[in-house]
This record gives sequence, C-alpha cells and structure tokens, in this order.
Amino acid sequence: MENGTLNSIFTLKSTRKFAKKEIPCAILDTILNAALRAGNSGNRQVYSIIVIEDPKLLKKYFYGGNKALVFVIDFYRWLHLAKKLGYKIADSIDGLRGFTISSMDAMLAAQNAALAAQSLGIGSLFTTSLHREDMKEVYKILNFPTKYCFPYLSLCLGYSEEKEKPLKGRIKKGVIHYGSYSRLTSAEMDEIIAEHDDDKNNLGFVSEAQRIKEGYDHALSLYFDKWSKPQPVEEIRNFYQAIKESGFLEVDKFLS
Repeated sequence: MENGTLNSIFTLKSTRKFAKKEIPCAILDTILNAALRAGNSGNRQVYSIIVIEDPKLLKKYFYGGNKALVFVIDFYRWLHLAKKLGYKIADSIDGLRGFTISSMDAMLAAQNAALAAQSLGIGSLFTTSLHREDMKEVYKILNFPTKYCFPYLSLCLGYSEEKEKPLKGRIKKGVIHYGSYSRLTSAEMDEIIAEHDDDKNNLGFVSEAQRIKEGYDHALSLYFDKWSKPQPVEEIRNFYQAIKESGFLEVDKFLS
C-alpha cells in the first residue's frame, strides 16, 4: 500500500515473541513523541507514560519485550499544577467521568505509539497484565500516587522474532452502524456465527478442525463455553480496590 499511514494501520498485529535486539533511543523517542501527538481532552494530557526498561519487570509483566510503555490515567499531575497556582480543582474531575476522559486520552496516545512503532519496524502487544497482579505491589514498584492515578493499559515493544503470519480478520456486521444503533436480527447473528466458523476469515478463536474435534458446532460455542469464565474473585477485588482508592469511583455525590 502506497499510503504509509494506512499501511501501518492495515499491517498492525500483536507480537508475542520478541527478539533481544535493543530498540535504539532515537526510535524510542520517536515513538514517544508520536504518542504525545494524539488528540486529548482540552489539551490537558491527563495521562502519563511510564517507560519500562528493567529486564526483570519486562520479563515478569510485559512478555519479555525490549521496552514497555505503561499508559496511566493521571489527574495527579494536573491537580498539583493547579495547587501550585493556588487553585483547588479536585471536584472538577467528576469521578468516573474524569476516569473516562483520561482513559480516552491514554488509549489514543497508546494507539499512536503502536502505529509509530509499526511504521519503524517495531512489534507491539497491548496488555492489561498489571491488572492481574497485586495492584498494591504495582503501585509501589512504579511509584504511583495512590490518589487520582491508575495504570490503564500497557504496550510491550520489541523487534519481532515470530514467523510471518496472516493478519487476524475483523467482523464488520454488527460493529459498524449508520445513523443509530441497529440490533442484530436472527439471520444476521447466523451470518456472524458463520464468519467465525470459516477458517479463511482467520478470526483467531479456534480452527474448524479443532472445534469439530472438541465436539462444538461453532467456534463461538467453544469460545463462550471454555473462554468466557469469570475471572478469579480476588483478582477482580484487587482491581476494583485500586480504582476505589484512586478516587475515581466517587459517584454517589452525583446521584443523590
């Protein structure tokens, strides 16, 4: 594809096996600068990016990437800038609404980083791996403020050591809506189920041979039956406790 931007978008895929080759500082800086150019709410950039280079942390949390970027929901910096100038603006965060705004900023920056990395020959993998860990330990290791700061998602980076593989397919029906939300008809749901069953679409759940071997009529049947189990209760409790302590779940005052 001649258009470089579209080429990066349409060739972007997850990398799960990273080479030991070092990402040069100049390339890392370019990726970071690209992340900063993402659109954001009010040009406040209410997010932070933690660059991870410690090999032990990369191995433990970030799939052995050469670098990792942790994108953090971060009103802490903004509040302290206001405080320095004599303003108290904590009420302006609006609890979960502020969380949503900051998460939007973080995701846009993260996608920019992934596309920049792709254009420079660097593989990437998005992950929420930190959410499966002891969040108190994560906050301690990465020196996060307890209040108004939350690690949202991470991007593992590195040169790929994987063999060439086809891109995973994407479903369009039921995802793109024109004018207003359209609920799927039974016939349309059958079409989507059939798309998942067709190996040519490479939707990535399971091959036709595997699902038949395991006794499932459809790929989605296997997915819903085997891979849609609730997460461990302690893991979910740990996640919500960290958000609660961050101050972003203070919604009662808006609903009373």
